Amino acid sequence: MRCTKCLLSVAALLPLLALKLYVDWGPEPAPGPPVRRGPPAPGPAPPAEPSLPANLSRRLGQSAPPAAAYWNREQWRLRGLPAGPEAGDCRAWGAAAAAAVPDFASYPEPHRRFLLSAACRDFPLRLQARGGGCGPPGARPPYLLLAVKSAPGRFAQRQAVRETWGREAGGVRRLFLLGSARGEHQPDLGPLVGRESRRHGDLLLWDFQDVAFNRTLKDLLFLGWLARRCPRVPFVLRAEDDAFVHVEALLGLLRGLDPARARTLYLGQVFARAAPFRSPGSPYYVPESFYAGGYPAYAGGGGYVFAGRLGPWLLRAAARVAPFPIEDVYAGLCFRALGLEPRAHPGFRTDDAGLAEAQQDDPCAHRRLLLVRPRGPRQTLRLWRGMRDPALRC
Repeated sequence: MRCTKCLLSVAALLPLLALKLYVDWGPEPAPGPPVRRGPPAPGPAPPAEPSLPANLSRRLGQSAPPAAAYWNREQWRLRGLPAGPEAGDCRAWGAAAAAAVPDFASYPEPHRRFLLSAACRDFPLRLQARGGGCGPPGARPPYLLLAVKSAPGRFAQRQAVRETWGREAGGVRRLFLLGSARGEHQPDLGPLVGRESRRHGDLLLWDFQDVAFNRTLKDLLFLGWLARRCPRVPFVLRAEDDAFVHVEALLGLLRGLDPARARTLYLGQVFARAAPFRSPGSPYYVPESFYAGGYPAYAGGGGYVFAGRLGPWLLRAAARVAPFPIEDVYAGLCFRALGLEPRAHPGFRTDDAGLAEAQQDDPCAHRRLLLVRPRGPRQTLRLWRGMRDPALRC
């Protein structure tokens, strides 16, 4: 009987071990298609303190009665999403939203799921980073917090970040942001992720389904954590786990900022005249019945920097900005709601624009930049070693 139980335990562990080996040593996925983007903004906005007017519609570009599209109409009348003791009403808000969209039944399933649960923003934190995430109690906060969005199965990407640009030193702290390790129609990665968390102490994992249209939710949960656990951090880099970051150069830039501009910093590759994709096959598809008009200027979600003190302000703005499924656009809307505009920097390349194919593995080309994506784990390791090769001549 004892041997039978041993065999069953080994059989249960074999699929998890095989999955781990595949993720760590399997072939790298091919980079996705270039993300839809417009040209960068012409220049930085003047510095300003954040503010939240009583009516956000004009600040968000609606100076006339709203269009027939749902989001525009909802934003015009929205006074606040369910929160606090009323958070249980979030499902009722979603049901009402779905009923207000005439062709809701024709939306792709991810869009329907998003709208039905978009007001639900209160999920428990299942894995906490070591030391609370911001460092030992009573210690000075980090100067730069690396908040890296990942997903449970992306073990190799996280390890590549740890071994390269995400190393913790000189006032830099690293965190990975994840949703539940138990996905729908996916293997339960909980044991592997739990072991990873115990070993590295750098995971924040919330109990929500980690799918594409919940990436905005991940941002909001992180902002709540930031306001509670790390409110005095000067700067936050919100990046993807397939980015490559020249952290030393970024630190040099941040330390040289004018203090007044640093207080309201929102910096990255800026897209000033982007518009929704209307093809249902696109991962960035937005139905015409949901949103009308162009997007506000926003920084590409592959990686941008913002002042840590803006975390609570962004949470207050998000409570009054109607939910939107694309996270970098939604971040742009929340910054716009505060009266803040993104600042463009040519060192951010969140869609690989401007780099020839031959330069994508060139350490010299990457030394001149701050952030580039996408880069696979092996590519990240090669670039890191190349940039630190004493024989490198650029």
